[in-house]
Amino acid sequence: MRPVPLQRWLGVVSAAGLLLAAAACSPPAADSGKLRVVATTTQVGQVAAELGGGDIELTTLLTPGAEAHELEITPAQAAAIEDADVILVSGAGLETWLQDTLETIGGSEKVRDMSKGVHLRRTDEPGSQETDPHYWLSAPNAEVMVRNVRDALAAAAPDASDAIRSRADVYLARLDDADTRVRELIGEVPEANRAIVTNHDALGYFIDTYGLRFVGSIFSSLDVSAEPDPKQLAELAETIRANHVTAIFSESAVNPRLAKAIAQESGAQIAEGVLYTDSLGLPGSGVETLDGMLIHDATVIHDALT
Repeated sequence: MRPVPLQRWLGVVSAAGLLLAAAACSPPAADSGKLRVVATTTQVGQVAAELGGGDIELTTLLTPGAEAHELEITPAQAAAIEDADVILVSGAGLETWLQDTLETIGGSEKVRDMSKGVHLRRTDEPGSQETDPHYWLSAPNAEVMVRNVRDALAAAAPDASDAIRSRADVYLARLDDADTRVRELIGEVPEANRAIVTNHDALGYFIDTYGLRFVGSIFSSLDVSAEPDPKQLAELAETIRANHVTAIFSESAVNPRLAKAIAQESGAQIAEGVLYTDSLGLPGSGVETLDGMLIHDATVIHDALT
């Protein structure tokens, strides 16, 4: 087992201290009887919220707009993880940041992997064996996530299973409609224009499913915390020119600074509108659901490339 960083030990200790203090200073809270669910990402959290409805109490660890590959667990989140009946993770190797907390306070037996059944792709980084965790960026894979959330919640809350399954049917129908709409939008893009350059290597499932062509990304891996090598950026600019790429797509959870610099160097334009990859949008934004995100991203790509 890896040693647990001191900061995370302190976070867990702080969470325990807060719980003890609350128990000492106030009467125990009445148990609502609802299933206590922790979801890691905005995608899993939104599906759980819609399928669980009023039958669950939900804590989602990541917030809209956050980059999904990094998270420091807060004391309140650690307490929620400890109290949870079920923990829904996106899986596919994404939540490495959760492991230290689970090793410290326990709870691994409550984890359910929402990527189960997805055919995972490898990243496009040369020599990498890392799987691409952004599988929700195609409607067929998003449907797998919805079914996995449905099954996990229904199994943990059998009295509410009929309602959970009924809500899942509605969501799955919307994803079928979204898949049709995305294919229509991308189908209107001329074949020669379907070259994609993004901030980081997150759009692979969308590209493979809907018939686009990946040219390159500014961050050539899943990690956007380290600055890319200047030589790699110069090579990317040359690749963009050689492939006559007209638009570079920025993402909602990634700083667009380098994308703008590459656009200026290569002669391409930054596409109007950002793509949503690591995170869903805020409520009311139109990209706060999986189907809304897919249609939004397809629309941004369609409008930039036609």
